[in-house]
This record gives sequence, structure tokens and C-alpha cells, in this order.
Amino acid sequence: MTDLVKLVRTYGVLAGALDTERVLAGTIDRDWIAREVEQYVPLASLPKAFFDTQRGHDMLAAELFPDEDIDPLAIQPAALDIDTLGAERLINTNRLPKLEATLHRAVLEANMLLGVRLYGDHGKGQPKISYDFIIATMLQHVRGHYYGFSDISPDDVEIVDDSFIRSWFGSRVAEFVRSLADHHALFRAAVDAGEAPPEPSSARMATAIAALEASELRLIARAAGDRVISFLDEDQRQHLRACGIDVDDPFPEYSALEAAYRRTEAAFALPGVDHYALREPLRNTLMQAVRDALDEPDKRDRLSGRRGKAVHEVHINLPVMEYFVAAEAPNSIETVHLASLEMMRSLEKGRRKSVSTMVAHAFNIASLAERVLGRALEPLIVTLAMLHDVVEDGSLRVTGYGHSLRRIQFRFGGPIAAMVSELTDSTVTSAAGRKAQLTLRQPHLILPQAQYDVGRFTSMTVKATEDEVPYTLAGIVIKLLDTVVSMKEGLRDPDLMQGYWRHSGARIHWAERDRGEIVKPLIERLVIEIRRSKDDPKYRRRPHHVNAVRLRAGRAMLEMVLLYQDLYATQNLAILAAEFCLDAGQRDTLIQHFFDRNLDEAMFRERVIDRLLDDAHVLAGIASGRVPSLDHVTLYPKDATDCHERDATPLLEYRQSAIRRQLIRQELDMDTPDRLSNAIARRERLLQTWDERHGWALFPKPCLALAQSMTTVGMVGN
Repeated sequence: MTDLVKLVRTYGVLAGALDTERVLAGTIDRDWIAREVEQYVPLASLPKAFFDTQRGHDMLAAELFPDEDIDPLAIQPAALDIDTLGAERLINTNRLPKLEATLHRAVLEANMLLGVRLYGDHGKGQPKISYDFIIATMLQHVRGHYYGFSDISPDDVEIVDDSFIRSWFGSRVAEFVRSLADHHALFRAAVDAGEAPPEPSSARMATAIAALEASELRLIARAAGDRVISFLDEDQRQHLRACGIDVDDPFPEYSALEAAYRRTEAAFALPGVDHYALREPLRNTLMQAVRDALDEPDKRDRLSGRRGKAVHEVHINLPVMEYFVAAEAPNSIETVHLASLEMMRSLEKGRRKSVSTMVAHAFNIASLAERVLGRALEPLIVTLAMLHDVVEDGSLRVTGYGHSLRRIQFRFGGPIAAMVSELTDSTVTSAAGRKAQLTLRQPHLILPQAQYDVGRFTSMTVKATEDEVPYTLAGIVIKLLDTVVSMKEGLRDPDLMQGYWRHSGARIHWAERDRGEIVKPLIERLVIEIRRSKDDPKYRRRPHHVNAVRLRAGRAMLEMVLLYQDLYATQNLAILAAEFCLDAGQRDTLIQHFFDRNLDEAMFRERVIDRLLDDAHVLAGIASGRVPSLDHVTLYPKDATDCHERDATPLLEYRQSAIRRQLIRQELDMDTPDRLSNAIARRERLLQTWDERHGWALFPKPCLALAQSMTTVGMVGN
């Protein structure tokens, strides 16, 4: 098992075990998560306490005074009529500070220890900080936790114990995990009791303990600097009270911050902690800033923000960020670590439209790449998984960070920046679709090494989604894996979606047109390459052929994408059935006819669209409160107010795509009996989970009765 595979598996376990944990709060419930999911809200609806924070001042300056060079701290929120000025100005909730996911600690620790490995001992490096040891440090936070492995139900979990770690990472990592856990527990017990901690068995053990403590201090410092607790709602504050946080105190994070500072100070004093690459960079930034805030609480705002000494300066002063030149080693595990840090610091507030944080989303893509690509996995692919959303979602309008391709180019070099640009959606919504169509027309697949000259430092001009340049093979891989992970999030957490995303209209439009117009041409291009490799006896002698390892990986990835597209379609049909108040038997008919390629379009229209999905049923769904309005449903265009505006084209196109997937599987001999049986079982499990979580039996009868009465009195007719 390679170091890269172990690292990527660690990312997957961290995402599966810690994505619902927050600093200070511990594990949060689904109600808390639902409050965090990405959505757009009016500026005027934000908590008034938020505008008294530094982040709040920054937002007011950006939104209300965009053309003025104004000092945000000079703004007086009380003097502004925010209710009026911000009534129609929509804000992405990812710009609001939040308690950080605890999995961020692992990213910080890994990069701290990597800095010691490369630059410790006064620049000589400390190779005893092995990659296995770094992995073991990252895994400290998941030991004893439940790992959610299911892509259908959040209730499917297994415990991360020593046996789990040994089977996933090998005996050496498992031994390191257990030994470090024992040393860390003894250290904590002694410090919390006011006693001198025992001396660790080695310098690397002492350094790891220092990294563990410093990372926790950094997360608490950000929460304190952003004053997150001050604008949480009452349910969230009650949760924190149960965790021992005095939320009514003017400085509610003080006790936790002081305790973490004390432990970090004791850890830094342990014999063997590397001074040059760990203690010194953090002492002059994190430790000094926290000490100032504890002594003078008015200085707590300096902990975070754009130039926060306990956050921004910590990140940029870590040796791996300061000294490592990623452009000289773009396809290295060190660059993967650096990319994870860059991603975390840019997207720490980011939440998806589901349970996932943006950091966990990237981790899940990397983890999926390892499972699907096998030997074809390269550090470059994992780096792209880390960075693919950094520019797009790290922008001022989304998370407020203000990231750009130029920054990626500066930090990682031209080739990686160019590959990130492939995956960054521009403001021209059709650009990615045109780029995918161009890729489909290419005579051969293009490796990133050929297109961007990866492996040497180069200066390149890059822009988002250049539609005159085709996707490289690496770009295709990340786009498809990103699509699968996004679908998994929708499959697992449809109840956490907000607004239109809870309904068939937006979900089917995204799957078929938004993401579909990108993914479908890329799938077809892979099909062409796989077919060509089988039919052309001279294929392996062609100058642009794809090697056998990559072809096998591409086939496995293609099979997985097709499976999840079908599962996502099945859930969307279940949502559509609920919107039309269909009973279980009618829903089964809808799904069966949708996937039946022997049923032509005319028959599908007559049996399903005209007869099964009639207007009376959807109006009954609206009357019962199950559907907000017609334009939430896929058969009606956006802003539709009348049933006569019905448009079946999106659903028919969606069905044609499903039938095309069946033909692809047939052409590539993917439909073996075992695979078909597995696909059917997963579809049945998906529907069963949907019914259990959404109470299928609770709503059809009242809706049907209402629909029948509406039809009887002549309110609706087809």
C-alpha cells in the first residue's frame, strides 16, 4: 500500500467520521446541519449581532459600499437602515462564519508535521516523521468514532477501532495510532491535573503532541475571533450549554481558549519538539495572538479575519507553505498536502446543499478516486480533487475569501493552475458544456502532461473554463467523480436540501442540463476510447493511446458513474411521485416505465405524462403543502402559474439519457448478472430508505382523496 493510498483513505475516513463534528460543539444534529446548508438569504435577515463583528463590518462594506474605499471598521451598523438597504440584497450563507469542522485539525496537523519532515532540525529535515506517522496523527481524531460508509443512509456506520485501522492502513500505522493515543492521553491527564507531563518516548512523539494541541487551539481561536457563538440561534446555543460553554458570557470561548492555550504551551515545552519548523512559526503567531486576546479580550477580533494572527498568519507561516515550491514537484504527495491546506483555508466556512462541508466533499472525491482508479491514481489527481472548487467557491460572492486562478498559479505553478481552470465554472454558463463537446470531438484523449507540460515550472495565462481548450483526461476524471459525489450527497440527504433543491424541477434540471451537458459528452468520449481500444488491433502502438491501467480505471469509473446516475434518477422519480401524490404502486409504475427502453416516447407520454402525472394530482400536492408551487415540479417551467404551461421536454430528455446509459452498459458488456442484481438491490434499498425517512404512507391517501375531489368537481382536466 503506497503512502498516497493511505493518505487518500485517511481523507475518506475523516470525511465519513467527522463531517458532522464542530469545534466546541462536538457532534451536531441534522437540525443544526440544516441551518448551515448553502442557500441565499437577504442581507437584512442575518442576525444583527453578526454586523457587530469584524466579518459583519467587512460584509457591510462589500455589499452596501461596493464602490467606496471605506474602512470596514468605520462603519456603524446601528446607524444604517439594514432592514431596508439589505431587503433585496441576497447573500450566500457560506460567507457567514461558522464553527469549523473538526476534520480541519487533521489537515493542519499533517501540514505542520510535513513541515518538520522537510525543514525541521534547522532546515536539515526530520525523516523520522514518516508519512505513516503523519497518517497516524491525522487518524487520532477518528479513533472510536463511527464512520458513515453508506451513500444511501446516514444510519449505516461502523466503528473506527484498532482492527478497522489495521485493515485499512496496515499494522505499522495502527501501532503508531495506538502509541500516539496513549502518549497523548497521558499528556492531557497530567496537564489538566496541573502536573508536569511525562516525557514522550521520542522527539517525533513530542512533536506530534504539539501539533495535535496547536491545531485545536487554532480552531478555537478562529471561533473566538469571529465571535460565532454571539449570533447562533437559541437551539444551537442550548447545544453549546450542554457542552459546558457559557454562551451568555461576553467572551464565551474564553475558558476553552485558555485551556487549549495552556495545553499547547505545555506541549511546546516537551523535550524534542522541533523549534525551527513548528514551535517558532506558531509561537510568534498563534500563541502570541491568543495570549493577547486572553489578557485583553478587546483584542480577540485580531485572532481571525483577513489578516488574523491566529489564522491567516499561522497558515502562511507554516514552513510547508513558506518554503515548499509545488511547481517544482506538481505530481508529489507533498503538493497534495499543500493543496489540502490551501483548500481548507479558503473553504473553511463552505457548506454544500447537503450534510457535507466543502472540505469533506473534496476528501470524498479523493477517496472515491482511490477506490475506482486503483493503480492509475496519481498525486496530481488528488491535488485536483483538493483544488477543483477553491477558485469557484472561494470567491468573494460565495465564501468571501476572494480566491483566484492567479493565486493558484502563484502557489502551485502554471500547469496545476491550468488544470484547476478546467474545473472552474466561469460566469458563462454554457462554457463548460461547449468545452465538453469539444472534448468529444477530439481524435484522442489528452493527458495533462502533454497539454500543460507538467513537471517543469512555467508561467501560463489561465482563465476559468476556456471553451476553446478540451478537457484533459485528469479533468474528465475529476468532473465525473465530482458528479458522483454530488449525487451521493443528494441520495443520502435529500431532506437537508433547501427551496427548489428539495423538488424534482431543480434536481432533474441539474442532472440533465446543468451538469448533464458537461457529463454526457465526457462519458461518450470515454466510451469511444474504450471501444477503440478493443476494436483497433494497433491501438497500443498509436502515439496517443491510453495505457491499459488507465483504460481499466476509466471503465471502472464509467460503470460507477452510470450506476449513480440511475440511482439519482430513481430518487428524483420518487420525489416526483411524492409531488403528484402517487401511491406506492403508481410510483413503481412510473419508475418501471421510465427505465423501460422498449416503451417508445409516445407510449410513455400516454401512460405516464398524460395519465399518471395529471394536473389534478400536482394541484392536490400544492393544496396539501407538499409542493410550494408548480415551478418546483419538473413538468412545469420556472415561474409557471398555470397547468396549461406544462412542458414535458425535460423529463423526456432525462428519460432518453437513462436509456442511453442502458445501451452503453450493453455495448461495453457491463450488465453481468451479479452487477444487475447489485444495481436492483441498491435501487430497492434506496426506495426503502426514502420511504422510512419521509413517511411514504403518511401522505398519499389525503392527497389522492383531494385530487379525486378536484377532478370530480371539474376543477382540473387532462
